[in-house]
Amino acid sequence: MSEAPDYAFPHSAENEARRLELLEQRLDPLTKRRIERLGVSRGARCLEIGGGRGSITRWLSDVVGPSGRVIATDLQLGFLSEIDAPNVEVRRHDIRADPFPLSSFDLIHTRAVLMHISPSVDLLRRIVTWLAPSGWLVLEEPDFGMWIGDADPVWAASPPTTQAAFPSLALSQGRSLLRQVHELGLTDVGADAEIDIIQAGTDLAEFYRLSQAALALPKVQAGALTLEQATAITDRPGDDDFLSCGFVHIGVWGQRPATESREAASDVR
Repeated sequence: MSEAPDYAFPHSAENEARRLELLEQRLDPLTKRRIERLGVSRGARCLEIGGGRGSITRWLSDVVGPSGRVIATDLQLGFLSEIDAPNVEVRRHDIRADPFPLSSFDLIHTRAVLMHISPSVDLLRRIVTWLAPSGWLVLEEPDFGMWIGDADPVWAASPPTTQAAFPSLALSQGRSLLRQVHELGLTDVGADAEIDIIQAGTDLAEFYRLSQAALALPKVQAGALTLEQATAITDRPGDDDFLSCGFVHIGVWGQRPATESREAASDVR
């Protein structure tokens, strides 16, 4: 946990591998569809920020082939270290403090990372400088807006109490990207979204239940909930009558211009 103090889910936790597997199952098709439409091809240089369990890193490794390269970063490297591919480099890296050389990548992707650090536009602009001319930035973040507004009062209590336990958590990071992406000097900007509708007995319900189980103790320790209340939220996705909103998964993308003025480039360094 000390390796990633802003993150609610330590990789060493008992059920974290399963929780991340379920998250990949839900989000990988969406991520792949977004990246595939950009035309990333063999030989590309890719940066995967917050690689997690490594499914997208492995996929990008296949997409770019032996002549390409994928650098996968995280603050917790246990799962990524298991990747055995000659064109993949795993690196512990904190985007808030650690650099990369300018113009190093043809694709930079991150998913469900920025919500934990509430990034400024200046930080996102610095990440853009790591893109090569004509390189693509793809940012994917959950948004809690529909979940907060859910009609089930027990379930709707989860996001604000999670933020109470983890104050750096941005409940509206997905929506924020829709504004921030236009402030990064990118062209061909686009966005789309999908919402989670959670039904009891599904893999998605299991993901949310495991997530709430991991959050229960931190919420109680922060004084945001009693143990009884935290247990009620954790158990709610398993109830037969449960049918509720979860995250809205918002993705944005844009391309660094093939040419830009020297003044514009220096402004974001």
